[in-house]
Amino acid sequence: MSRRFAVVGLLIVLLSIPLVAHAATHRAVMPPSDAAHGDVLGIGMMSGSALSGTVAGVQGSTITLNSGDAAPIIIDASAAKFMSDRSSATIGDVKAGSRITAFINASTAAAAVTALSAQLVVIESLPDLTVTGPVQSIDSSNSKFTVLGITMAVDPNTSYGSSFPTFAPITGLSGIAVGQIVNVTATFAGGAILATRVDVTAPAVQPYVVLGGTVKSISAAAWVIAGRDGKDTTVAINAQTKIVGDPKVGDSVQVMGRVDSAHDYVAIAIVKLGLPTPTELHLWVVSIAPTQWTVGGPPGSMMPVFLVKITATTVIYPDPHVGDRVTVTGTRDSSGIFVAARIAKD
Repeated sequence: MSRRFAVVGLLIVLLSIPLVAHAATHRAVMPPSDAAHGDVLGIGMMSGSALSGTVAGVQGSTITLNSGDAAPIIIDASAAKFMSDRSSATIGDVKAGSRITAFINASTAAAAVTALSAQLVVIESLPDLTVTGPVQSIDSSNSKFTVLGITMAVDPNTSYGSSFPTFAPITGLSGIAVGQIVNVTATFAGGAILATRVDVTAPAVQPYVVLGGTVKSISAAAWVIAGRDGKDTTVAINAQTKIVGDPKVGDSVQVMGRVDSAHDYVAIAIVKLGLPTPTELHLWVVSIAPTQWTVGGPPGSMMPVFLVKITATTVIYPDPHVGDRVTVTGTRDSSGIFVAARIAKD
């Protein structure tokens, strides 16, 4: 939002608060006195009427608004106070072509008069430059940043903000990140472009990639993945990288990674493909030995039996015996032998 709309919007809210009508008389109520609430603008009773337009001309204290070919719209500003979104103002700051908002006196708001008497005239001004785009670089030491190839400076008067849904406070240039989408309002000052307002409208989007291929080499800092197209890709490894399935050189893997500011790949996760799928069996215990069990059909049946390998990590609960029906969960190893991860009595 530009500063001129913010100023006008705030004035409308402030000036509208005391403009309530008495239920019986429908007369405008005078705002509280300076002693009670402080009529800081010193403009007294307000009707709530206002108009905005482009100035066609100024003669003395009379302002004529552009009305096309219709009857002229004339504002008597002889008793008006003037404000600008940059500094205090006078009638001399009102120029042909500028845009103003005039708050009209209650006595002329509904009367058929030649000129509308203004109590307050706000002179709006357009920024010298507005830029919207991603932040490309930040030079904190020199208080500068770049958007769309345009370098803009900031100073202690530069204001910052962020949009819905976070409205997160931003205290300065250190709160801006490369890749964020910003809307910048700027002015020209001393041969430079000075940002007067920086609004973050969208967060930086991290570019993620998914790579598939075969592990060609492994080191502590990086892996090399041979792609299906024959090209090698080096991906950096750090303490946050998740490695699943204990892949080795020659294994097929899928890599999820991000691209850092140097355009290098950094692995977020490396997953070995072709991992055995756990299988669940519901059978009866035929025999029990320390390193293997035999399971098959119910006692007395002619169903075939097969071996289940028991390891130090196999969980057996709660002490099943021969003849008990059990649920066996596990996978087959490279030799085709079923390795039990868990045996539970049904």
